[in-house]
Amino acid sequence: MNPDFINPLVLAYLGDSVLELLVRDYLVKESELKKVNELCQEATHFVSSLSHEKFILHLLEIDFLTEKEVGIFKRGRNTKTSKRDTKEHRYSTGFECLIGHLYLNECKDRIYEIFDEFKRYVNETNLRQI
Repeated sequence: MNPDFINPLVLAYLGDSVLELLVRDYLVKESELKKVNELCQEATHFVSSLSHEKFILHLLEIDFLTEKEVGIFKRGRNTKTSKRDTKEHRYSTGFECLIGHLYLNECKDRIYEIFDEFKRYVNETNLRQI
């Protein structure tokens, strides 16, 4: 299966699930939170469209992504959705599309590199206050 030929919204759907699992795994294993409601509240710092938008802009600013990854992000970002058409939502969709594409290509090391930067970014910025 070649992810280049899959609808970007399908890639974003998959990428959203991958991110959700990575965040939950991280919080359960590495945080000191023990209650489900605390874990859910903390997860919102990672899984909101605002955090995705701010993070992908950060990745672009520091040239963290390859040229191909930027293209995949843009493909997802430019896809029209029936839900919302805000810049925040489009950038979030692009980020999730990239993660879904990497997942289907079995680029797990690259996903973890991006997620490690995501954890660092969320923990060091004001996204914690959102």
